[in-house]
Amino acid sequence: MTGTIPYPGKDTAPHRPPAGPLLRRLLAALLLACLTLFSPSSAHAEAPAAPAANSTGLSADQAHQLITVLSDDAQRQQFLTTLKNLTQARQNTHHTSVIDLARENLAAFGERALQQMHILHQNIINFGAIAPWVHAIVHDPALQTSIARITLRVIIMLVCSYLLFFGVRFILRPLYRRISNLAKKHDHKVFQHEAKKLRRARAEVTEATENTARDRDATTAHTTNSKEDAAAIQASIEDSLRHQGALTQLMLCLRRAPYTLACAVLELITICTFPLVALLMGLLDPAPSSETSFAIWSISWLIGIGLGVWTLLLRIFLAPQTPWLRLSILRDSSSAFIFSYFRQIGVILAWGFSFLAVLRAMQLPLPVSSGLQKLLMLVVHIFLAVMIIRSRKRVQHACQRVSANSRRLQSIMALVSGSWWIVALFFDFALWLVWAADIDGGYQLILQIFVRTLVALIIVRIISILSYGGLERFMRALDGWNLNEETLFRIRRYYPAATAVIRLIIIVLTILALALAWGAPVHLLFGHDMLGPRVLQAAVTILVALFIGVLAWEVANVTIEHHIRRLGLQEGRDVQIRIARLQTLTPMFRILFLLVLAIIIGLTVLSQLGIDTGPLIASASIFGVALGFGSQKLVQDFISGIFLLLENALTVGDCVTLNGTYGVIERLSLRSVHVRANDGSMNIFSFSSLTQVTNYNRDFSRAMILATVDIDSDTDQVAAILVEIGKEMRNEAAYKDLILADFDLWGVSAIGESSVSVKGVYPTTNAGRWTVEWEFNRRMKKRFEKAGIQYPREVVDIQGPALEKFISGRASAGTTDEQGRD
Repeated sequence: MTGTIPYPGKDTAPHRPPAGPLLRRLLAALLLACLTLFSPSSAHAEAPAAPAANSTGLSADQAHQLITVLSDDAQRQQFLTTLKNLTQARQNTHHTSVIDLARENLAAFGERALQQMHILHQNIINFGAIAPWVHAIVHDPALQTSIARITLRVIIMLVCSYLLFFGVRFILRPLYRRISNLAKKHDHKVFQHEAKKLRRARAEVTEATENTARDRDATTAHTTNSKEDAAAIQASIEDSLRHQGALTQLMLCLRRAPYTLACAVLELITICTFPLVALLMGLLDPAPSSETSFAIWSISWLIGIGLGVWTLLLRIFLAPQTPWLRLSILRDSSSAFIFSYFRQIGVILAWGFSFLAVLRAMQLPLPVSSGLQKLLMLVVHIFLAVMIIRSRKRVQHACQRVSANSRRLQSIMALVSGSWWIVALFFDFALWLVWAADIDGGYQLILQIFVRTLVALIIVRIISILSYGGLERFMRALDGWNLNEETLFRIRRYYPAATAVIRLIIIVLTILALALAWGAPVHLLFGHDMLGPRVLQAAVTILVALFIGVLAWEVANVTIEHHIRRLGLQEGRDVQIRIARLQTLTPMFRILFLLVLAIIIGLTVLSQLGIDTGPLIASASIFGVALGFGSQKLVQDFISGIFLLLENALTVGDCVTLNGTYGVIERLSLRSVHVRANDGSMNIFSFSSLTQVTNYNRDFSRAMILATVDIDSDTDQVAAILVEIGKEMRNEAAYKDLILADFDLWGVSAIGESSVSVKGVYPTTNAGRWTVEWEFNRRMKKRFEKAGIQYPREVVDIQGPALEKFISGRASAGTTDEQGRD
């Protein structure tokens, strides 16, 4: 034989046997024959259809060749290897999507669960025999007569019994009230007496405690022993008080017993009315029968005796309305709560079983009667479940009172108060299910499931404690890492999200642990090539991708803010410019970075869900190209804005002139700049439309001073006044911080027909340009007026023809005015 051929993996090329075309034909024929043999139609085909197998294409020669291949060890090994490769390739091509896996696995799991539920339903409730019974009632006159006779006697039994019951109770009510009042007075006296004894005991305990304290203060030696002795004495005293209180309550209940038993005897007299009526009806019935006797006595025993004795026992030990007759130490609220639910359960059982007994007397089939009995018990268990759920707070308060005096019991009582109701609900429904389904060894199975459930819950609890404790310790350890407040705040704000993730994981682990403990077919979801491993792998990958994305996002933000904060500690105009540039570019960077992270994480999530992202990326690329052609203007705006911002041409708060519009930049977006003009209007310019950008907030500014005076004025005097004003403003406190240097007189800048201009500049800060310039012009006007320097006036030179035209024009204007007045 040849050597063993290795099992091909995903990256291993399928092994091709050297037999060539013959082996491939045999393989195809064999596969076609197998598909025909195991197809659904062939499973139910009749015997005469067997010769149709020749239509598969497997001829006699091919069958002979197949036998030859299978007889040779080497060719058979090659044939099996080829089959394995095909199977592996088929498995690799199937179930690539988590969504498909979820649909298939959940469908299989649901089908299995429905089958089990159907089997359980058939074992518990079977109402198939009810239709023949109804048919017999409709068509059998004798059965109709029997049912009518039973119904009539049952109604007479109930009416007469309750009339006699309430009549006897009405007669005995005065005696019952007298006994109850005597019990109330006696209970009050006993309570006062026991209270005095208890107060006396407490006073003695207080005195003993004070004496012990004085002795301890008086003794200077053996301080540790004194403290230990005092603590032991105090603990023993408190324990004695608790025992005295419990004994007092017990003695109080025992002293109520005679009155309670007397009232119970009166209640028993009223209960006996039901069997008395049943006995009289049996003696006076003109047409007695075993069916009617069974129905009447069933009602008498179940509703009369059973429900009456049950209610009587509840009144003896609970007595919610008459606590002086109560033979228990329960509180009024707890007694009323327990009495209400237990009495309702007794009513349901008594009336339900009585109704079933009457139906059984009417020849109801036994399977139907058994099913109704199981439903009745299910209603009782549901009432018990409601009682358990509504009593959680009461049990919690009781556990807190028990653990209040002992620290060792606090953790145990906390566990009991938090989980007892789950155990109670489990046993409540499990016991009904085992009884109703008649499961062999069901009670042992309940015990096993209970133990496995406890183990599962304990393991999940330990994991929960370790997870939450590790998270808490990590958060507390951050204080010792020498991180600034901003970084600590950023890390701690993810605490709720981390807690939610841990809670979700704990919930999933709890469900899986309980499913395993209860014997659920979890292997259908977590087997080979099933939903569970794929979901787990996808969930872990998605969580890791989200963690890395959030970490990268926070590291980038913290790095930028830390860099800006570090620059803020430095001084200099260049530093402020860099800070402003970073603050301007940071929002754009965050948007781009967030977009990149969202795309990467989104593709990761889609790929983990089994969605092929290749066509999606290709479609996105095509869409991006189409969008680029359709939005060239948008791309141009974006690119132009990036370069303008990188060059620090524009910053929020700058005073600029954009395309002839002056204003202050209020906002910079990805494609536009928002400028607030002096009149309050908001002007929005796209970056690509900016042909001229004038920024008045770079390095420094200059207040342009221009003095235009009459042509006859002395320019030296004008220049001297300008220089003098510059010196005054430079030394004043209101303007010295806005002025960077002395006034720079440029000289005479222009000479006109009737004017002359003297120009100079005042180097100022960016913020002080207009303030300095406006104040300089105000002072310059006053100084010129004081010095008698005239501003230029308009001069019109009229000579020759122009003069005659002017005179004629004035004359014609005067004639027109006179005619208008006439």
